[in-house]
Amino acid sequence: MKKLAIAITSLLLMTGCSSTPTITNTNNIKEHILKDNVAYDSFSSYSDSDTIIRLPNGEYIHGTKEVNGKYYDSDQDSGAIQAKKAKYYALLAMDVNNYLTEEFEGFNDSDEVFYNKEGSFTNASTVIDENGNEKDLANNPDYESMTIKEVKEKEYNRLIQEDAKEEKKNLSSPVSELNELLPKTDSISRTVFNKKNKYAIHYYEVEKNEYFDYIKKIKEKGFDSIDPNSPEETFLGVNSDNISVNIHYDATNKTLDVDIRRQ
Repeated sequence: MKKLAIAITSLLLMTGCSSTPTITNTNNIKEHILKDNVAYDSFSSYSDSDTIIRLPNGEYIHGTKEVNGKYYDSDQDSGAIQAKKAKYYALLAMDVNNYLTEEFEGFNDSDEVFYNKEGSFTNASTVIDENGNEKDLANNPDYESMTIKEVKEKEYNRLIQEDAKEEKKNLSSPVSELNELLPKTDSISRTVFNKKNKYAIHYYEVEKNEYFDYIKKIKEKGFDSIDPNSPEETFLGVNSDNISVNIHYDATNKTLDVDIRRQ
């Protein structure tokens, strides 16, 4: 009997036991979300605090799942992120894609253009420099010939990296004094810029009643309207310290843009 028990124990150790599943680390979920351009709706059923991981087949899950004999658990995976952050990255990818669609309207992906390392492009073969001289872009080290598809990829990566730098700066710097004057909200947000004299923030998935509630709160913060005849989706205000706030609500996309600055 003792030999049989040892044999069974050895077999369980070799084949694995479902009560102690293997946790496979799925790092870089942020990069996957941005690269895959995952829609916000993919995470809309999750609470903001739920943990999210990406499986090898590209599926994003909260909870546990077995795939090809391997067990995944979002609560124990060190590469997991909260759904609120996953939603943020998905919306950021959507923002960048919308920007690129507008920026390259009228161009085909196969069109050849000259791309500047600063992020601009032109389909002209020459440009006029600051001295009024014509310069051939084919021999210009500041420009590179590529297709629109390649330019879009470069621009996408550049914009994502810029946002990451801005996010890191905002996390490492003290909370802006101007931001402290704004009402607190649970809406998903992204800081557009955070400087000494101005602060701007972009909110997503804001319902109309939430927008009106935000305007009510901003007035309670001491901001009086300077344009009572403005459309209901817009609020321009100023407080006693001559700090102005400009708020615009887009009901179609459910976005709220807030710009606050010192005069």
